[in-house]
Amino acid sequence: MKSKAILEFDYPDDETELLFALKGADMYATLANIKLTITREFKHKADMEAALLRVRELTDEMLNKLDH
Repeated sequence: MKSKAILEFDYPDDETELLFALKGADMYATLANIKLTITREFKHKADMEAALLRVRELTDEMLNKLDH
């Protein structure tokens, strides 16, 4: 038998928490991608700069999703 969880939110007071609950899977995927990006080995400064740019892109994408 599967267990179920029921979450209660008071809208609009808990709007931010509700948004995080709904976007949780997307946020987890973004954080996993950021971790993969920054934990690899960098042999050149350009590689590190490219990784930081990718982290910025991933962060911006997630923040845009949270705003909409």
